[in-house]
Amino acid sequence: MGTNPAADQIARLLIEREDLLLDGRELEARLDRLRRRLDDVNAEIASLRRVEGELLRRHPNEFEQD
Repeated sequence: MGTNPAADQIARLLIEREDLLLDGRELEARLDRLRRRLDDVNAEIASLRRVEGELLRRHPNEFEQD
């Protein structure tokens, strides 16, 4: 009995689709982690800017502004 080329191609494409879906899920998870880290960094920058502003307000002659 011969092989069915269409069925073989479908099987290969199904495997490729699963691989692509997995890659997509991994990329989405990485993107979520990067977004959370970016939020953390932005919050830390904002906090440090508030501290910097307070120091400049309390001690205007001791700190130079860039």
